[in-house]
Amino acid sequence: MANSIAKILDRFFDNKMEDFETAFPAVIDAVNDDGTVNVRPSVRNCLRNMQMEPLKDGKLMAIRNVPVLWIGSKTVHVEYELDAGDTVLCISSSRDIRNWKKETWGEDAALPMSFSGNDLLNLLAIPMRRINEDASTTISVDREGNVKINAKKVELSAENVEITGALSVDGDIETTGEISSDGNISSKGDVEATGNVKGADFSTPTLSFMGHTHATAATGAPAPPMAYSPPKAL
Repeated sequence: MANSIAKILDRFFDNKMEDFETAFPAVIDAVNDDGTVNVRPSVRNCLRNMQMEPLKDGKLMAIRNVPVLWIGSKTVHVEYELDAGDTVLCISSSRDIRNWKKETWGEDAALPMSFSGNDLLNLLAIPMRRINEDASTTISVDREGNVKINAKKVELSAENVEITGALSVDGDIETTGEISSDGNISSKGDVEATGNVKGADFSTPTLSFMGHTHATAATGAPAPPMAYSPPKAL
């Protein structure tokens, strides 16, 4: 009798665990217009009697319309473009979040559609990468707090940008607005402007525009220009 009950319980838990999910890695199969993704698990599920999850055309079945979780808050949103082949970590809620996924994710408690959870219907995807994978854009921070950005192009849109400390640029600088600094601006190349170049003074190590003198000029007020007169023959 006890053995029969144990076998029944084992069969019950085996059936339950076939559909029980907590978290698993997956690969994005497609990115949908609504921001959700279709994913394929990267690990086959082990079914009862050690049977492996079946494949179709050499692939696991895709799980459709999984919402993506991004890092952020009410005032900050961090997002990067996803594409097929990117890896994600799928986590399954212990509560039925199917209605919650359709709503605006506000403070009001969403109503569950059933008492179930921890299954494929309650998945969320978190983008992730392995450290040895190559990427076209990298943002790295070392132990000393130094930040390095390696990207094809960086665009910055802000009402005001303040830089405290030295700014070093190895390349050309192009601007359609004004450049002002409380410190020194130096260049090893040419400085060109289609507008006016303004300043309290413009000087070199040997010349000042504000109070320069010519070593060959006579003292006193400068004389007006005179017509050239060729020297007389002796």
